[in-house]
Amino acid sequence: MIMETGRSQIKRVLIVHERFPPDFAGGGEYVVLKTAQGLIDRGIDVTVLTTGDPALNEFEGVKTCRLSVSVYSLNLKWQTIVSHAESADLIHCFTYHSILPSWLAGIKLGKPVVCGVLALFGSAWHQMKGPFLGRLFQAMEYALLKLPVSTRIYLSDFSHETAVKKGIDSQSDHVIEPGISLQDYHPAPNKSYVLFSGKFDTRKGVDLIIEAARQLPDIPFRMLVWGNVDSAVKIKLPDNIQLSIMEHRLQLAEILARARIFVFPTKAETFGLVIAEAMASGCAIVSSSKLNFEGIRVDENDQNGIIEAIDTLWHAKNQCRRIGKINNLMAQKYQWDAHINSLIKVYRNITK
Repeated sequence: MIMETGRSQIKRVLIVHERFPPDFAGGGEYVVLKTAQGLIDRGIDVTVLTTGDPALNEFEGVKTCRLSVSVYSLNLKWQTIVSHAESADLIHCFTYHSILPSWLAGIKLGKPVVCGVLALFGSAWHQMKGPFLGRLFQAMEYALLKLPVSTRIYLSDFSHETAVKKGIDSQSDHVIEPGISLQDYHPAPNKSYVLFSGKFDTRKGVDLIIEAARQLPDIPFRMLVWGNVDSAVKIKLPDNIQLSIMEHRLQLAEILARARIFVFPTKAETFGLVIAEAMASGCAIVSSSKLNFEGIRVDENDQNGIIEAIDTLWHAKNQCRRIGKINNLMAQKYQWDAHINSLIKVYRNITK
């Protein structure tokens, strides 16, 4: 089924992002994948232009064109985007390294450009990259978001509000919350540990979680992390932390199901998919996230507050079970169908 757009039909969309599964660096690649699959399910022809191995031209039903360049070099590939977008009705790019070349290609072709905002870290860059490089990355972030694309798609109200406070014009922008794979996330009968899942970096608050485990030696912790962890760091972990490397999202669902508490003292998120996934898994949440959840909200820098919150909930097993049930119900609103419906309405408006 091809979606009507008023005076035209949306038949083809070119999606541009710096990575695409099986390559991933975070939850953003999952959002791009589900967006592509959702559009295909509606009868729209989708191709994803990305970096990676050129021999891989398909992933889970999505056609891909992969350029053998770094994600940074993608900024220079606007002419390549032009050649792939000539027959497309619009270009849908995502932060960071696909925005500039997609915008230039859109100008060249006279086609609308949608920008999906998957990351907006602001001052958290200073902690991730240091004071000098951090300022450069922060400046680059705002410069890219200020490019006059047709519309931006934010994943949360609080992400949108952050952009507005920084002077990014938002009159033509939209907030569309993402979905999660609700069919994969369910609470297990036995919930037996405190869990963190995400990148092993300071922005996610891993140092605070490790110290919390050290101060609470009788409580079992698990950390399911993306990417490699330095062997020296592994040696320094307290004995009550079980560390695993995440290989696929179903592994996350299996481990979340058995977590009593999900702890996530993040310093910056545009949404925080893993919070919604933990909610669907019936976990009580300890987090600094601005998402609406049941549990204990903490300041991302409050080490003592994080320790106290984990300790309090862990020793209130029945309360955790009740909170988990509420979170599971609250998470049911995160439907990919709803996201795609809203996205297609945006497409219709900008292609009239």
